[in-house]
Amino acid sequence: MFLDTRSEGQTVDLASLRRAERVGLELPVRCKHGLVRSTVMLKDLTPYGARIDGLEKLRIGEPLTLFIPGLHAKTAFVVWSEPMSSGLEFDHPLHQAVFETVVSEYAIGHHRKAAKRPVRRAA
Repeated sequence: MFLDTRSEGQTVDLASLRRAERVGLELPVRCKHGLVRSTVMLKDLTPYGARIDGLEKLRIGEPLTLFIPGLHAKTAFVVWSEPMSSGLEFDHPLHQAVFETVVSEYAIGHHRKAAKRPVRRAA
């Protein structure tokens, strides 16, 4: 928990409080929430957690399991929730190499590395 030591009128830059930069994604993933399985949209990712869209408001602390392509099932806990959007914290952070692989495959924009494919020349 953070102690608010700001003077009245001061604002906090939430990005400076984050442990890692968020990487934007648009990746449909399977999700197990209690006994219910559904598909949610993975909207952003850090090694420590993710934001998903597509489930009704969840309870803080509630566990769920994400099935991200190429990874084992990943357990996460709800740290904030709004209607149809929730922030999750993984039970164990993603290994940096695993995180970088997911980002290189699925990230939006400048985070995505170009795949190394052979260059085809026109005939």
